[in-house]
Amino acid sequence: MRRLVPLAGLVVLALPAQAAAQLPYFTTPPPPEHRADAALTAYVFRVGPFSIGGYQTLRRTDLVTPPPMAGSIVGMDVRIVDTTGVEVPQSQLMLHHSVFTNGGADNLRTDGACPQRAVRERFYGSSEELRPLTLPRGYGYPTTPADQWKMIWMAMNHRSERREAYVEYRVTVDPSPGLTPVKPYWLSVVPCISDPQYTVPGGRAPGSVSKRSMTFTMPESGRIVAIGGHLHGGSNALVTSQPACGNRTLAVSDPTYGAADDPLYSVRPLLHEPDPRRISWSQWGDGWGIAAGDQIKVTALYDASRPHMRVMGIAHVYLAPDPGVQPGCSAPPAGGEWLGADFSGREDPPNVLLTLARWHGFGDAVPIGRPDGRFVRRRGDATVRVDGFSFAPRLLSIPRGSTVRWRFGDDRIHDATLVRGPRGFATATVRNRTESQRFSVPGEYRLYCSIHPVQMSQVVQVR
Repeated sequence: MRRLVPLAGLVVLALPAQAAAQLPYFTTPPPPEHRADAALTAYVFRVGPFSIGGYQTLRRTDLVTPPPMAGSIVGMDVRIVDTTGVEVPQSQLMLHHSVFTNGGADNLRTDGACPQRAVRERFYGSSEELRPLTLPRGYGYPTTPADQWKMIWMAMNHRSERREAYVEYRVTVDPSPGLTPVKPYWLSVVPCISDPQYTVPGGRAPGSVSKRSMTFTMPESGRIVAIGGHLHGGSNALVTSQPACGNRTLAVSDPTYGAADDPLYSVRPLLHEPDPRRISWSQWGDGWGIAAGDQIKVTALYDASRPHMRVMGIAHVYLAPDPGVQPGCSAPPAGGEWLGADFSGREDPPNVLLTLARWHGFGDAVPIGRPDGRFVRRRGDATVRVDGFSFAPRLLSIPRGSTVRWRFGDDRIHDATLVRGPRGFATATVRNRTESQRFSVPGEYRLYCSIHPVQMSQVVQVR
């Protein structure tokens, strides 16, 4: 049975997870990114090949293979490689996100942060930041060959040519029996829903900051030994703190954006606001002591002067369970590592210019100011019909304070997302459903479907 599955800012038309086509795994020494003992073994898996057409977005949920050796995962990363095994630049073919879940040998293991949801344990994920999983020496994430893994991922083709490639994930395993196990907790500022995105509307003074927080009660005692973060374009930081201890900061996940000459910013047309190219990672050998019942707060900080659509704020927290940790504000770790970017980039989010575009199915997509046609003028609220990969009307004029309702009746999933305008918004990505937005600020709102950005565009003029 088909079902709609929202994930990482998008809703995808999903089929039940299929066993992915995979090449036979091979082994290498641990890549430097894993920061692991050189005597260990890294297992390399390639899923595919997959084929993705020009300017297309490909979304899949695949059953994938865990390492063939029991032990502890001490390093892991994911990327897209071509059919010869060479990594593909994100400016050409982008791994927008990849999330790995583990149901355990019985496929009944639930997610620590959201045990009430029917989702398996999320233990590693990366997005455009391509941050590897690393842990301090002596710790690891337990793995066995019987574990049941899924990989939920999305790729975006920034070029007009069809491409064939693989998703490659590399896993370094330590077979030693003495490692301390860690348990992952993914703490989102939009908690425990399958589409944890929100929009920063913008329109505030330059330098203003949008803050969104979530407080999570830990269900078990232990020591936090690593914290990573996931943020989108426009982000300033993700702060993980402990409210009962003077709201002391446990970690700050800092984004680093590509330099001004990064090829990603030369892509035309840009299909979305680029995410940071790297987000910092913190880890400690002795960890932060957290008792069952203690609260952890996660705060996402974004630029508030400009609109930023479909953003996220997720802390990837790795806890070494320890029932001996007592309630109270234990002493901070004696030392730790802060792993930042390994390239020269920008700390502040760049002001990128997104445009509408039109593609005829061949050649390059062409940036446009507006779709063709004349504005349809309404005196009040308006309804837009969305089917046949088109908004109708494509050009709409409404008075301030009016509400637009999009009736999504196509057999494919769509949305209405701001590309440029006075205030940001994005509808849910749906089919056979109506979404609405009230426009209270005058101006011109250029919109597209984020799933089909070079095929579907609209302009709403608020007078």
